[in-house]
This record gives sequence, C-alpha cells and structure tokens, in this order.
Amino acid sequence: MFVAMRVVAVICCMLLAIGVRAQSQDTVLQNGRKAKFQIEVVPCDCDSSIHDSIAISSNQCFDTSFVLVYYKSILDIADSLALEFKVPPELVYEIGMNESRWLNIYDMDYVIKDGDLQVIDRTFNVFYKQLNLSGGKTRRNYLIIGIYYLRQNYEMYQSWRKARYAYGRGRWRPESEWTRLERSFMNKIDWSKYDTISTTSSDNTPE
Repeated sequence: MFVAMRVVAVICCMLLAIGVRAQSQDTVLQNGRKAKFQIEVVPCDCDSSIHDSIAISSNQCFDTSFVLVYYKSILDIADSLALEFKVPPELVYEIGMNESRWLNIYDMDYVIKDGDLQVIDRTFNVFYKQLNLSGGKTRRNYLIIGIYYLRQNYEMYQSWRKARYAYGRGRWRPESEWTRLERSFMNKIDWSKYDTISTTSSDNTPE
C-alpha cells in the first residue's frame, strides 16, 4: 500500500514539474479577504534522505512550495494609492468603512454614488481636471481623488484629524462647534495612530 501511494505521489510530482499546478479551494481569511492556497512543485538536486522532497531518481527530486495567494480587491488599490500620495492606508480604510463600508471589494466595476470615499461632484470635477484623469466616474478615479484630496487637507492643516474633518465638512472647525454627526464619525478613529506619523509637508497650519 505504501509503495502504491509513493508511486502515485511520484507521478503527480512529475506532472506538476512539467507545468501542472495544483490549487486548493478558495478560502476566506479572518479579516474577510479571499485567498487560495497554491501548491507548486519544482525540480531540484538534493538528497531525499535528508531533504523534505520526493525522490524521482538517485540524483533528482522535487520540492513542494505552498503559497497563499490573495485575490486582488479594491482595498489593494486603495492601499497602493494611499502610499503613492503619502496618506496612511489604514486611515483611508477607516474613512471608507464609515462612508461606504467597502461593498463588493472584488468587483472593480462596482460604483456607488460618490464612490467608496464619498467624493461629492464639485470636488470630483475640480480634481478630475487637475489630475488629468480619464474614464469618468470610475471606482478607481473616485479613490484617486478622495485620497489626493485628503492629502491636500493634510498639507494645509498638518494634522490627519483636521484633514479628515475638512474632508467631510470642507474646512476645519474647533471641536466645540461639531455637530452630533461630526462627533460620531470623528470619534470612531484613534487619532494618536496617525498624527504621530511624520510626513513631509508645508508649515501652514490654519484653524
């Protein structure tokens, strides 16, 4: 029985070695991301007696490699754009959770009114031209403009807390003037995680 199983394993490895790739079923991780375990087999020269490999002959064997492959989502695009514009990716995620809850993250063509970060038409139109974008109100363009606008607010106020407030309300106002709604979305975020981050920006810090 053991010999038969060994032969089957060797045949499978030989098939894999010439380009056949075995993949497990899709899985959903604890953070909600979709992924799959991918098994790859590659030939190598080794001593199977001291190596975790399957020997095909006295001088050839095959190594197995297990890789967790994530499916690309709109969150990956948001993270990439955030890094490009020097905005904390986690802050962008938190704003999106408040504004839209990041629905259908694996459908890049899925667009809700005003996008995942809820960019109003006036803001969209201004930065769409300024950034020389094309394609109209796509999911990606909404992200580009929202994240860029957040960065512009940070450049003005030198604080991610103030930048986020201005993002939603147009300009910064002292906390004593906030409405109940404004307190609600602002107090969802631990600002000590972000305003300790050092970034290069101007010295202009208007109230």
